[in-house]
Amino acid sequence: MSPLDRIRSDNLPPTSTAWMNPARSFAIIAVVAIHSLGTVVEQNFASMGPDWWLANIVDSACRWSVPVFIMISGALAMDPERGNVPRKFLSKRVWRIGIPLVFWTIVYVTFRRYYLLPADSDWDPFAAILTGSPFVQLYFLYVLAGLTLLTPFFRLLSIHGSRRLQWGTGLIFLGIGMLDQWVSMVAEVGEANIATRFLPMAGFYILGWVLRDVVITARVAALAWVVFLGSIAITALWAGFGPGEKPWMFPYEYLSPGVVVMSLSAYLLLHHHMRHGFTVLHVLYPFSFGVFLLHPLVLYPLRNLIGLPETLPAVVFHALVMPLVYTLICAAVTWLAVKIPGVRAVFGEGGPRNPHTRGEPRPGRDSDPQPTG
Repeated sequence: MSPLDRIRSDNLPPTSTAWMNPARSFAIIAVVAIHSLGTVVEQNFASMGPDWWLANIVDSACRWSVPVFIMISGALAMDPERGNVPRKFLSKRVWRIGIPLVFWTIVYVTFRRYYLLPADSDWDPFAAILTGSPFVQLYFLYVLAGLTLLTPFFRLLSIHGSRRLQWGTGLIFLGIGMLDQWVSMVAEVGEANIATRFLPMAGFYILGWVLRDVVITARVAALAWVVFLGSIAITALWAGFGPGEKPWMFPYEYLSPGVVVMSLSAYLLLHHHMRHGFTVLHVLYPFSFGVFLLHPLVLYPLRNLIGLPETLPAVVFHALVMPLVYTLICAAVTWLAVKIPGVRAVFGEGGPRNPHTRGEPRPGRDSDPQPTG
């Protein structure tokens, strides 16, 4: 019997999505930590000393963040309660994603060309845009834009498809994405671009919906922690001792096997642990998108001023302290910016507001569901 045949055909009872707000706040701090240490991981490998290994472990431990962002986006966008009128859905997403994508692409192309690169650089901004990744974090907006265009079709899965079909579709897309990652990075065949960058992430997007209402028991949570921590260890060791150039970058990729397992277990653990409390992260959540958009504009100048860490204490400082500093600065700037009518739109706040308020269960949803699975 196929494993899919053992899955119930109907959807699980709906649960509260309030946990997703603090989860996204936690995830954005992890994203900032990745960017805070990324250069250290790539440049300090030669000595392979304690400073590099600490940076490598922290970097590896944060890799779940982007896939979880994608999963949460899919969990919310594929909700049948949001209707199935493509024009209405897409018009709202233009405000949330489209305007920021255009504005911040211009900002970061300018920042990269005139601040980060030397004057005689032959870097082509138009070619960078066509890759769908003109700057370190902007690929995420291009991924979301592509997934948004397909969401009305994906939503048919949640409305008309059985749970078996949803699982099967999500796993097939995820498998294709993992294969694409391996072929493009390890075999060096093909390359993502503006038209295709979102496709490998579609599996995470669909599985975010499939796993959204799964509330694990304490026993399953303990097992999930073992899997989560084990996948971090595998990622860190694989990066340090894997083949190819050092560090081997493939294990860090969001569709590498270790990070896929890490991300799926992190999603379940966040749901399990963040159903209650985490007030500070709830407070940060409204500004998390602004932190995502702004943090390189703060991180690169400050890091150039401070200098890259070369000792173990310095790596600890950049791993644990500076991500919080960058996050708080960007959150404060966002708090001020979204109060200005003409600026709100570039922070994704120009359109209709999200009706789901902090800490409140969605209509008709139990805020404290019984564990399943």
